[in-house]
Amino acid sequence: MTRQERRKRRRQRRRMQAALLASLLFALVLIVTLRIRETAPEPVAERTSALAAERQTLTYIAPARPEAAEETPEELTVEPEPENRYAELHFSDEDVYILACLVYHEARGESFEGQVAVVEVVLNRMLSDYFPDTVEEVVFQKYGDVWQFSPAPYLYSAEPDKEQYLAVHTAIEEREHILSEDTVYFSTAPYNESVDMIIGNHYFCKIF
Repeated sequence: MTRQERRKRRRQRRRMQAALLASLLFALVLIVTLRIRETAPEPVAERTSALAAERQTLTYIAPARPEAAEETPEELTVEPEPENRYAELHFSDEDVYILACLVYHEARGESFEGQVAVVEVVLNRMLSDYFPDTVEEVVFQKYGDVWQFSPAPYLYSAEPDKEQYLAVHTAIEEREHILSEDTVYFSTAPYNESVDMIIGNHYFCKIF
């Protein structure tokens, strides 16, 4: 084979290689282009039209509103404020002192409630038709030779403190009373069968 023929074959081989390479590059570009189109986002105009079409097929159902419950106004019962049963009685400073002395002798070792109850016995007697109308007359009352309140003969030997005075003012001024109005006796043993309360060592009894 001559030199000229060898050169001609080399040229043909190069042309075939170049053509093959061009074909491969074209195929590669085509594949890449197709992949890009598949993964590319949908155009805005197409997406908008698709959403509009989807909205037209949807039917809006409003949520049901619960029926309003029938409002029934609550009946308000206003209880009347209790009245102080001793509001019409009048007390001087001497009356308060006598009562404090009585509580000192009769109940200073008792609870505060027991001390207030002793004062209420005196005040209940003042309201009763069966006893005198003043503190002094009630505390120093006698049946024959018997004192209604045993400390009466030595009452003023007492040394009442603020607790006894507070018990007196509580009994006079409070609207919530400890004893019923017809409770007029107290002692360390039941005076009769009509026991109203037992507070500490004292039985508080009604008149009947």
